[in-house]
Amino acid sequence: MKRPNGSGTVYKLKGNRRKPWAARKTVGWNDDGKPIYAFVGFYETRKEALENLERFNTKPSDRRITFGECAESMLAESEGTFSEAHMRGMKASADRCKKLWKIKMDDVRLADMQPIVSEVSESVGRQTKTYLRKVFEYAVRHEILPVERPQVVGYIKLSTERGNVLNRQIFTSEEISKVADPLVIILLNTGMRVGELLALKPEDVHLEERWLYVRKSKTEAGVRVVPICEKIVWCFDAIPANISYEGFKKRFVKKYNGHLPHDTRHTFISRLASLTPPVDERITKAIVGHAGSGITETVYTHLDLKVLLDAVNRL
Repeated sequence: MKRPNGSGTVYKLKGNRRKPWAARKTVGWNDDGKPIYAFVGFYETRKEALENLERFNTKPSDRRITFGECAESMLAESEGTFSEAHMRGMKASADRCKKLWKIKMDDVRLADMQPIVSEVSESVGRQTKTYLRKVFEYAVRHEILPVERPQVVGYIKLSTERGNVLNRQIFTSEEISKVADPLVIILLNTGMRVGELLALKPEDVHLEERWLYVRKSKTEAGVRVVPICEKIVWCFDAIPANISYEGFKKRFVKKYNGHLPHDTRHTFISRLASLTPPVDERITKAIVGHAGSGITETVYTHLDLKVLLDAVNRL
């Protein structure tokens, strides 16, 4: 049976999804005359989607939409609006906020959100706080919450005890000797970020000349040439295909108990610094893509590849 005009739409998304049925409603029009949608949520069955759309169409005071439903709808609405890196950050924040998923949106309190932010570093907490504000603002735009409710997010306190950097754990020499995964070996010997490694294309890797080109990075300084030391050349032929960032991180945390993927980068930097004599800080910054803090340090961007290779081949 056809639904009444203006009551919303239920449709099935493409691909193999756990919740393939989407429910949405047109809530306005932009300056180009295109519809602005409120995504009610995503569901396993058509019946469930229709029931929730019907509930969404009731007056706001009767709605009992969960934080998870709002969060999923906010992310769906944001697709194509932000960069891939920004979206990845929001999805990471969404994972940290899973404890809120089943709480009704108008029941989410400061006491529910504060512990999530308190257990991470200040920078990650700031990212999570921004994500929470976006979810609340989405709920206001679609009349799920009153306009004053997002103010509660402003009262969330960031962690200052741990500072801007997580307490990274360096891989010990024994741990490094036991690593067999080619991806992890590359990370430990290049200092690359996981996203940089997974974004590499065949034309970016030059094994004969022993270097690779990072064309996509989270910072401007991150776009760089990275030397490939002799002992890891074989790893590039053994990299599995079609690896997602989320899948890699999940397997990494499970296999290397107590470590996070970024620990490989911190380990690489620490190993270079602990050599006798230590590798010049400017060379290390050139390899890992850290910006120089002064004019005299900017010369590292022009260092010869041989200098970089000599450094990593000492590991």
